[in-house]
Order: sequence, then structure tokens, then C-alpha cells
Amino acid sequence: MSTERGSKKRKIRSVCSRIELASAFHVLQNFRDTGKIKTEDPVEPDDSNLESVELDMEIDKDALAQLDGLLEWMNSKIKSTKKEGQSHAFSSASSTLVSDIQITGGRPLSLKRDVAQRIGAARLAGADHFMSSMNMHKFLDMLLSLVAKPSEASARTWVDAFLYRASAMLPPTKQMVLNAEYNVSPVSVPTASGSEVILVGSIDYTIVVTNDDNIARYFLNNPGVRDFAQQIESVLGLFVVEANDRGVGLNDHVPQVLRQLYAVATKLKKTHIRGTLTNGYEWQFL
Repeated sequence: MSTERGSKKRKIRSVCSRIELASAFHVLQNFRDTGKIKTEDPVEPDDSNLESVELDMEIDKDALAQLDGLLEWMNSKIKSTKKEGQSHAFSSASSTLVSDIQITGGRPLSLKRDVAQRIGAARLAGADHFMSSMNMHKFLDMLLSLVAKPSEASARTWVDAFLYRASAMLPPTKQMVLNAEYNVSPVSVPTASGSEVILVGSIDYTIVVTNDDNIARYFLNNPGVRDFAQQIESVLGLFVVEANDRGVGLNDHVPQVLRQLYAVATKLKKTHIRGTLTNGYEWQFL
């Protein structure tokens, strides 16, 4: 009897450590992808070629090799898990994986019949705000001649502008809180084949709209999904996902954003969730 209990406890610890391992792997992989490589020989400043001086040196070659070895070991451990299957970063999503976790498309969104009147009202909303409709267009015109494109970083200047405008359009009784980028802790979801898949990754923007000043203040200081789950019935939430690859159309990113929204909905224990996919210049609402 005691052996059975010990066996069950070991299984529980195994599942927890696997989820934690997937999360740690994702964080370290992001660090590896963005880290600078330090050269072994010191570089003397050269006034004639300032670009030859690397100012941001964080990882030396030996440490980088050790990190690669650790990532390889962690990846092999994740793949060798017998019970729950594989771990997938949001950015690796495909239509096959989406269908495997039983996500199916519904009817496409359509414009309201009074769309012309709605557009007119939207232009007038927040007319006395810093980010009025006219000022937003001026700001976007400035971005066209100022910010190089296309890139993920430059696209965010456009996304930010649209979100600032959205906050200005709200009636005085409502307040919007914007959280830029946060990690979604690993979520284990069942597949059609009976196994499980772990989803790990991050959401680019979370938008919370509420008419309660206390809740708005709370989200300004507690932007995580766990805190969001506690207040989900009292607020309107929208999740914005930015397309990472500039070389493909938005439709090719839909599997990625669907899985991101699915993971968040699972965390929030919701059957419906609002989200949008954008590259800064085009938007798709899901």
C-alpha cells in the first residue's frame, strides 16, 4: 500500500517538473536567441570605424557552449516524456497542431449594417483627447516617414498608436489598462489522439476595460493572467498578438494566435475569448 502511494507521488512530481522544464526551456531559449556573444580578444576602439566596437557583450563563447548544451539536454528531456507528449512554443504552431487540439473555425466576422454611422461616431469619439482621430492620423503619417519597416520592433510603434487611440475612444465612465507582453505559464491541453500537448509562450498585449476605478488600479499593479482570472467576470478583456514573421501574410499566423488564445482561455477557464492578430498595419479579429 505504501509503495502505491509512493509511486503516485512520484508521478505527480514528474508531471510538475515536466511543465516547469518546458517553461524554463522557453525562457532560456529566448535568452539564447537574443544574447550577444563576447569575443575572446579585447577590441580596441577605432575612431574611424565605430561600428567595429561591440558595446553590448553579455555572453562569452564558453558560457554560450554550456548554455547550448543545457538547452539540448532540456529539449531531449521534454521530447522523451512518455505520458504527456510534446511541448510547443506559440510561434511553432501549425494548422495540424491546431486541429489536433480540436480547435475548429466558426463563421467569419461581418460588418454591422450601420457601419457608416459607427465610423462617423468613432471619428468623433475622444475629439478633445490628445489621441483624437485627427491626431492619430498625423502621428501615423509621421511614423511613415520616420520609422523603418518592416520589422517586428517597428510594427509595435503602429500597434501602440492604435491602442492609444482605442483608449481615447472610451466613454468617460470606462478605463482601459494596457499590459505590454507577459509570459503565459505552461498549459497542458488534451489532443484528439488522447495524448496531451503543453503550450508555452507569451502574449504581446493584454487590454482590460472596466468601469471600476479600483479594478483598473488593481490591474495597473497586477497585470498577470492569474490576477486577470480572479476578475475576469468584471472586465472586458482583449488579447493582441503580433505576427512575428514579416515575410508571410496574416492568415499564415492564425494557427499561432489561435493556440495563444486557447492557452489563455484555458488559464481563465473561459469558453469564449476575444483576440486580434496584427502586423501593425493590418488587423484580424478572432
